[in-house]
Amino acid sequence: MNQDLEGVSIDDGDNDDDDSSTKETTENNHDADDHSKEDIDDGEKDDNDVESAAAADDDEIKDNRSQEEKDKEAKEKKEAENKRIQELKEKYKDWPLKDIKEPHEHDVMYGRGGGTNHHKGNKVYRKMVEDRKLEYVNSKRLDKPLVALEIIRIWRSKLPPGRFLKQIPKTGHWEDVGDKKAREKTSQALREKAPQIRKQQEDEQNEVSLL
Repeated sequence: MNQDLEGVSIDDGDNDDDDSSTKETTENNHDADDHSKEDIDDGEKDDNDVESAAAADDDEIKDNRSQEEKDKEAKEKKEAENKRIQELKEKYKDWPLKDIKEPHEHDVMYGRGGGTNHHKGNKVYRKMVEDRKLEYVNSKRLDKPLVALEIIRIWRSKLPPGRFLKQIPKTGHWEDVGDKKAREKTSQALREKAPQIRKQQEDEQNEVSLL
């Protein structure tokens, strides 16, 4: 009987030692994890510090230039761009307006059919007209032609110059219709869907007044 009790006592002691050992191991693991996390955090902090320092160095390099140097660089860029434009103007000063075999992407091609509708110049021109429709609708009657003329001016100022072309049936070649005809066509395009635009504006104003 006593031997049995002593055996139980020994077993209990072993369990306590195992629990203590397990607890100590767990605590050690937690400590190791905490140290690893601290090391990772420190490493990330160091990386962030390096990146911040590098960014600060870049800013310092950019800011080291005087305003005079910045102005000089801007002036040189502007002069280079002006020179490029003048060279292009000289190159295209005799850009043909008649007997055109192949329209350019800066050309608006008048006429019906898929060929003209899908031409790149026509797509860009339609977008330009669409962007000005609201301005046209809200302009006074005498100011409406000015909207069309501004579109034509911008189009003509392209390099190579933008043209408004019609096809000559006899030859199949193209020629420019001139500013007067181009203005009429542009005004006509600006008037398209004008009633719907006015109605949409009125509806929006009514909604605002009801709020």
